[in-house]
Amino acid sequence: MPKRKNTSIKEYKLKSGAKRYMFKMYLGLNSKGKKVETTRRGFKSYAEAEEAYNQLNIEKADDFVKQKQITIDEMYGLWFNRYKTTVKESTANKTAINYRVHIKPIFGRQYMDQISVKDVQTWADKLATKLVKFNDPIFVLRSFYEYAIRMNYVASNPVNSIIMPSKTSRPRRDIEDNVYTRQELETFLKVAKNYNLRAYTYFKLLSSTGLRKSEALALTWDDIDFINNTINIDKTLAVGFDNKIQVQTPKSKSSVRQVPITKNLIPVLNEYKNSEKILSNKLFHTRKGQYLSLSKPAQWLQGVYDNAPKNLKHITIHGFRHTFATLLISETNVKPKTVQMLLGHSNIQMTLNIYTHVNEQNKKEAVNVLNELNI
Repeated sequence: MPKRKNTSIKEYKLKSGAKRYMFKMYLGLNSKGKKVETTRRGFKSYAEAEEAYNQLNIEKADDFVKQKQITIDEMYGLWFNRYKTTVKESTANKTAINYRVHIKPIFGRQYMDQISVKDVQTWADKLATKLVKFNDPIFVLRSFYEYAIRMNYVASNPVNSIIMPSKTSRPRRDIEDNVYTRQELETFLKVAKNYNLRAYTYFKLLSSTGLRKSEALALTWDDIDFINNTINIDKTLAVGFDNKIQVQTPKSKSSVRQVPITKNLIPVLNEYKNSEKILSNKLFHTRKGQYLSLSKPAQWLQGVYDNAPKNLKHITIHGFRHTFATLLISETNVKPKTVQMLLGHSNIQMTLNIYTHVNEQNKKEAVNVLNELNI
């Protein structure tokens, strides 16, 4: 057995009889003239203790970070109090949910400096099998560590050392599976009109303008200009703390826009307005004239499908926005920048992705036509 040169490393035994190693170290005076000393224990081997000793030995007193200073739960409290003042309430609420559901159960009680890269990697890989937006909780945990480093609670960020998962077992639904053809849309709207005038108006609005779900729910009659036939989009609904509905600015600067009202949409809006028994400036509202919850359109959608032909494809609420864009591109000579403006996309790439989808559909159609031609 080779001689152990470091006499500062001592062997001791647990109550169970298992061997462990420890050491005490003096790192010098920090810039405030305070002695910096530390004791590390619990190492399962001399080699493990020696590696930790050598690593600490090269640290300056001012750079020293104590072990087990703060848990993830405690850091979340410090970090979130500052974070929530820098973002919209709905964004802060989503972050709080991400922490409560995906981070706290795994890491909440653990000390930040005791969480290894392997621990984070295992957690991230599992997230990618469950979530489409698995990046979100990973980025939140990364932010905790960046803040902790600045506050001198930890010396490094293990999240920066992981390999980000690139795949998920729950991929986003492809655009082509989440749009209607013109005929399918007409069938859906016919069923919707028989089901409920308010639901029909809502889905007619989405498919005629490409509005986002929450943008349409936030509309007031003041936003509808029947003289110039435009709709002003300058707000959206969101969920804040305690599940309270919030009216806030749209997703991005480009989301603030005006969209035209089509000739077919004008009589639908007028009919709906004239049918309203409760006076409210909001297009879609409760019996008390308040904004509806963000879950209401999903209830309407399910109600329509319960009354629709069984062979009618089911799409999501966001699918009506995709349908608007797809029909606009495939049936007109519209330019990408115009589509970007109408949809309120923050960058042209988002619009071009829809163009790519439409072009792929055109290629498939061309192949089918050539096969039928059979020259």
